[in-house]
Amino acid sequence: MKYVGRKILTMLFTLLLVSFLVFLCFTVIPGDPAIARLGTDATPEAIEMLREEMGLNRPFLVRYADWLLSFARGNFGDSYSYSMSVADLLLDKVPITLAMSLMSIAMIVVISIPLGLYTARHEGSVIDKLIYALNQVIMAVPPFFSGILITLLFGIFLKLFTPGGYVSYTTDVTGFLGYLFFPSIAIALPKIAMTVKLLRSELIEEKKQDYARTAYSRGNHTGGVLYKHVLKNAMLPIITFLGMAFTDMIAGSIVVEQVFSIPGIGRILLTSISRRDYPVVMAVVVCLAAVVIVVNGVIDIIYQWIDPRIRLEGEKS
Repeated sequence: MKYVGRKILTMLFTLLLVSFLVFLCFTVIPGDPAIARLGTDATPEAIEMLREEMGLNRPFLVRYADWLLSFARGNFGDSYSYSMSVADLLLDKVPITLAMSLMSIAMIVVISIPLGLYTARHEGSVIDKLIYALNQVIMAVPPFFSGILITLLFGIFLKLFTPGGYVSYTTDVTGFLGYLFFPSIAIALPKIAMTVKLLRSELIEEKKQDYARTAYSRGNHTGGVLYKHVLKNAMLPIITFLGMAFTDMIAGSIVVEQVFSIPGIGRILLTSISRRDYPVVMAVVVCLAAVVIVVNGVIDIIYQWIDPRIRLEGEKS
């Protein structure tokens, strides 16, 4: 419990520091939100009046404290360009990006773990070498280019989905998930290749340990040793990698959303940056940072729970 409590405090402090740095960055970067909202033809008086209305003339620390307290209460402010609260705007977009990321992580787990086990069990075989070569190719292809290829092959040639024909989850959940299937593949493919390669290496390394040799000497077959003894220890770095992959997919989905014309967080973020809609941009960046911090913290706690050695070290310290 001491370890968990210390980890939670560290996460809160890290999030506080990130929020301060984000607020500072959007304060010092060039550009005036009032001018972006009114246009360059606006009079200085009108610009000054809007700056006063938006609270931009107040001291930095006062504005940050007000923003932080409001953010902690779930009030992210009002969008400069969408004429609505940032919270309502994000609540409409978060399910889209989150669903795509969860679908991607599910694909990674379902595909990569069996493949990793198979390649480790048949190390050096022809199929193992083919999968290894394919992994190298897939890892070299960025998700946005995979998205273009998937759109060309499955959307235009095979007509399995309509490119740009996004279906909202509020009207048709099945159609919504069906449309997200292909973008999720584009996001998941490089992570699947990485996970297979990492799991294969970990399994092969663990097979050489003394406990695995002891299990073999007791008459256990290869599959039994892999599933019952080796897999648990080999999964520790995989869990860490999957946690980082999940946060990376949420952030990396921004580009893929543009390829498939998905109105998720990515599109709203890019649009808000171009319009200097700082309340939206700050809320998205801090929320993404919060997801990264929380996921990494949860992964550390799960890691400590799985490995007794880490649990004992945490209790001692």
